[in-house]
Amino acid sequence: MRPEELASAVSYLVERCPAFPGEALRVDLIANPRAGGFLRPAYSKRHKAALGALEARSSALPRRDGATSFRLHLTERSGHASEIARRVIEDSRRDAPGTRRIVMTAGGDGTSLETAASLVELPEPERSRFAILRLPMGTGNDGSEGRDLGTCLGRLLGPMAYEGRSALRIMPRPEGGKAPMWSFNIASIGLDAFVCEMTNKLKAIFPGDFFKFWVDVSAIFYDRIWPPAPMSVFAFDPAGAQVASFEEPSLLVAVGVSGHRTYGSNTPILPDDDNVCAIRQMPMLKKIALKELTATGRHRGLDVVRLFSASRVRIDYPGRILLQREGEVTLLESADFPLEIQVTKPIYNVLAPA
Repeated sequence: MRPEELASAVSYLVERCPAFPGEALRVDLIANPRAGGFLRPAYSKRHKAALGALEARSSALPRRDGATSFRLHLTERSGHASEIARRVIEDSRRDAPGTRRIVMTAGGDGTSLETAASLVELPEPERSRFAILRLPMGTGNDGSEGRDLGTCLGRLLGPMAYEGRSALRIMPRPEGGKAPMWSFNIASIGLDAFVCEMTNKLKAIFPGDFFKFWVDVSAIFYDRIWPPAPMSVFAFDPAGAQVASFEEPSLLVAVGVSGHRTYGSNTPILPDDDNVCAIRQMPMLKKIALKELTATGRHRGLDVVRLFSASRVRIDYPGRILLQREGEVTLLESADFPLEIQVTKPIYNVLAPA
């Protein structure tokens, strides 16, 4: 499936979108043509069927009342979605007053991350004119507004609203030289970041979803490559009261914008209301024995697992370790610690059913 086919269908839906009657609506679609949803035949077949059904439904609707425009932008490299989003933002400053802006992403979680990170940097009220709609065109799609294209784009055929969402602000120690970073789903350090790094390297050669393969391999090899050192973790609630603290060699610490979140192609690391999961180091055979419970969200109550809620988490670590955000991996050095991960107030809008 080509991005142009998706763009043609989305443009048709936007022209008949009944939401925001009488208002000017400008829609930009940022698409990664190398995303799994375009390249993998099984995905493409499902997406084409969903688009056909949506176009059939929308054909009965009149053209929308209000000025409408639609543009497709194709990414060419890592970081390009950020550049495109910034150009869209600059272009929006020439809009007529009251114009609504919708930015759609059609790619993996990395494309969504780059786009949303550009939007949250906007000042109010400029930011309030934008909403994002993340289409599930990657192999993971843990951060999209739904796991099937029909659900995501189907909201264009009824009443819609801008709905505020929180994010994660990740702040390394300034002396380390790294700028603050954003995450819109889960940020984590340790084994799962290593899995993401290896998955990304393999996907660059062979398109596909290799996350679960690398989970199996990493259960054996991770701590030989990255020997876990004692990690200090302090967690706080919105009022600043400490809700957890521990120091131990940890396989991973994952912090979500909220609970009930997945990563790595629907792995429910945060299976219920709690938004923090910490798993301590354990012998290889125990990792193998517990791997299936963790992968299916049945790890609460295990003696090596901590699940709790926090709005701010401070992590200290004496060496190098990997950080992942929506599958994008950053190498952290000892100078980057202590590192803080904070859940923000609602800071950006998504396009939601009214």
